[in-house]
Amino acid sequence: MTSNVQSPVANAIIRRNFLAAAGAFTAVGLDPLGPEAAAALELSDSKLEDLHEQTTWEQLRRQFLLPGDLVYMNNGSLGPSPSYVLQQTHQAWLELEQDPVGLAFGPLLSRAEKVRGKAADFLGCSREEISVTRNTTEAMNTIAQGIQLQKGDRVLTTDHEHPGGVVCWEYYAKRRGVIIDRVSLPVPPQSAEQLVGLIEEKLRTDTAVVSISEVTSTTGLRMPIARIAEVVRANGSLLVVDGAQTPGAMQVDLQQLDCDAYATSAHKWMLAPKGSGLLYIRQAARQRIDPLLLQHGSQVYTASTGTRDIPGIIGLSAAIDFLTRVGKERIERRARQLRQLLYNGLQKLPQGKVVSPPDGPLSSALVSFSLPSGIPCSSLAGTLRSRHQIIVKPVAANGLNALRLSAHLYNSEEETEKLLAALKQELA
Repeated sequence: MTSNVQSPVANAIIRRNFLAAAGAFTAVGLDPLGPEAAAALELSDSKLEDLHEQTTWEQLRRQFLLPGDLVYMNNGSLGPSPSYVLQQTHQAWLELEQDPVGLAFGPLLSRAEKVRGKAADFLGCSREEISVTRNTTEAMNTIAQGIQLQKGDRVLTTDHEHPGGVVCWEYYAKRRGVIIDRVSLPVPPQSAEQLVGLIEEKLRTDTAVVSISEVTSTTGLRMPIARIAEVVRANGSLLVVDGAQTPGAMQVDLQQLDCDAYATSAHKWMLAPKGSGLLYIRQAARQRIDPLLLQHGSQVYTASTGTRDIPGIIGLSAAIDFLTRVGKERIERRARQLRQLLYNGLQKLPQGKVVSPPDGPLSSALVSFSLPSGIPCSSLAGTLRSRHQIIVKPVAANGLNALRLSAHLYNSEEETEKLLAALKQELA
């Protein structure tokens, strides 16, 4: 069917209603962000073509609703969506409500379906290998359900996995007698060879799956996935990768990684709407990984998926457009630059220890700083928020007692200096 909601007049009404709604929240005291939010919303209809190599990081910062006095260094948990993504998502939602059935299963679904091709280009695989999910955990659960593990099968993972990346294997261990083996990762490791060797040592003939994070959520260690894939494939095992902390910050080429399945959350570094993610299953592994979610194909909407969050998926498509326009290589350079400023500054602090790898192939956009035993990481994270308006992630897993810092394209050198100064003050 056709719809007139795409007309210039309708789009003007949609934008006016969107901004009016934002103003209504402010009027009743429900706008916690202050005037910065309104300023960013006024940029919400900025054309994507305006984002180019000459656009400064300061100009890009104005695409976000983050208050000017807030230092947000926890992108590894959730990333803020730029105003372009918000505008595209909200416009799709407002259009949808004008004719829910006609649009949800018509023009808007066609727009949402385009995200798979964009995601495939973004991640370096084919469109047929990509599916849309809500987050990394759901994608990992889907992978595990599709493998059909049986009693006595073994899953090899590490002791630095996110809980959402191992719950799927724990489920089958409890209900089917699957055995979970774990590699203990050094903090930090000496080399890629050491990591590959640790995996190889633990492989057994009955290891059905090797499940590891591309970037650990604890220390930001970037595992040498392509090299691990060689030994895993030689063993006849499947390689499943939790990629929650990589796409959007670091460039990803799934063909080069050579894994069998890859799960990621788009609402972290890809800056997409909350509750959006992607699942990759290598075409050659489809017979061994055959989940219910894909029973009727990999399309956005099928009889296997049921009704989807169409506005959110259109927002995910907009986020990929945004990142692509800014430039994946450019974003990675920026993320590494800010990460290195943090890494160098943290090393100079008299108390604590950097537990992340130094700059190089094993590093990522995340850097973690382990605190003295007498200073709980959760308490210091709370102090940084309440006293300094700085948001970081406390990491208590694996006995680290650390703060995890994750900067993205909207952060600045001045913010890294503010964070380091606050830590120096609080640790004095």
